[in-house]
Amino acid sequence: MYSVDMSSKLQSGVRFRAYPEAGEAAMLRRWTGCQRTIYNGKVSEDRLFAAQRRLELASGKTDVRTPLDQQYAQFKDRELTPWLYEVPSQILRNGAVRWMTARQRQLKGLGRAPRRRTRRDFNTVVITQELFRFIDTGHGVVIELGTKAKPLGQLPFKAHRPYGLPNTIVVRESAGQWFVSFCYEHTSPFILREPHELAYELNRLDDEAIGQVTLGLDRNVRDNCIASSDGRQFRPDAIALERMRRKDVGAKRYQRRIARARKGSANRRKLVARLVRKKAYAPCARNDFAHKVSHALASSDARFFVLEDLKIQGMTRAPKARLEQATGKWLRNGARAKAGLNRSILQSCWGSIHRYLAYKAARRNKLVGLVPAANTSRECSRCGHIHPDNRKDARFVCQRCGFEAHADDNASCNIRTRGIGRLRHGEYEAVKTRKRVAPVRRKESNTTGGRPAHACEGESPRPEHRIERTQDLVAA
Repeated sequence: MYSVDMSSKLQSGVRFRAYPEAGEAAMLRRWTGCQRTIYNGKVSEDRLFAAQRRLELASGKTDVRTPLDQQYAQFKDRELTPWLYEVPSQILRNGAVRWMTARQRQLKGLGRAPRRRTRRDFNTVVITQELFRFIDTGHGVVIELGTKAKPLGQLPFKAHRPYGLPNTIVVRESAGQWFVSFCYEHTSPFILREPHELAYELNRLDDEAIGQVTLGLDRNVRDNCIASSDGRQFRPDAIALERMRRKDVGAKRYQRRIARARKGSANRRKLVARLVRKKAYAPCARNDFAHKVSHALASSDARFFVLEDLKIQGMTRAPKARLEQATGKWLRNGARAKAGLNRSILQSCWGSIHRYLAYKAARRNKLVGLVPAANTSRECSRCGHIHPDNRKDARFVCQRCGFEAHADDNASCNIRTRGIGRLRHGEYEAVKTRKRVAPVRRKESNTTGGRPAHACEGESPRPEHRIERTQDLVAA
């Protein structure tokens, strides 16, 4: 008898609160700063190579070689950078690896060119398995950091859920608090299926069964709530909203005090730290709300979730400036009013709820689909009549059949109906072509280290890339 492993491998990520001592926190900040120094050094070095290459090409040379590597020893100097010798070499190497990862993403057309970072946008340190070990002390599990030659100490953390052993951890300082995050591999209790396979299974159900397992979701910006087609509404806790309001008022007070404080003083640094803590609460509270809503939806009995296809990036784009040609003066374009709407949309967690629900539903073999958002709040879910006067603020009253309901509940029912219709037409079963972008080296190009000879900063990497379109095979 042979045992068949009917399971799938999953990658899960966790983030736990860490509690380093004062000395350990100072050393972790030094590790972060040294890793940031190597990263910025590689950015400057790559820009220098790009400028040299442009000069050589302008002079008529054709055989131009530009290095692309992860070397970092050139940045270590006993006189100029003595602090780099005080940290393990793996920390410096990981800084070069982070730069190389960003550079390869640029060459593949997946991101922009790496840029110089500051402590504001580079406050993490990547630590590989040579520098950490999970140790059970009897009172809990701690992370022992450092090497035998350069030990750092033990990093206690609070695990609020089970986890596995990782190969790499990331330590972050945010608003005076420390966090440790990592990914680990584990086994799923069942085989995970592709979205088109899930759509095929759902489409085989009858109309009554598919209506019971389908859930339409309407995202509201005014009340900051999520309305589902089964009559539920998800709203942030009232105490969380009150705390966000109070902390926003406190942040403005600290901003006024910072404006009067002397630059470079200890008092100003303390005020800035307090301001950062005030502003850090709202993003954490919204992220917590998005996780709770997505978990509640994914854990429900529904198997098919339908949302509006909202173009959030376009909806929050600033209006264009208006210039009067006759007088040459700039006209009012409603930018101030649009800024308030943009802020409300971004604070409603629309994108976060969609992303979190997508991966949480996929891990439970459930499908998430999108439908066009046009007229979902103006259409009657009973008779299908569409008219602008059907909706009046939060109430929906159909002008034809007189159907009355909450506007969000009516919209969620329309979203569910449209999702089922698209599913019946096989739009979610269609296998889309996947774009695979990979760098290809030409025979006539001169490269070193796998870098295309033309690839310098500011140049498009597309001529050196091949786009392969592959069609997945669907087994019926």
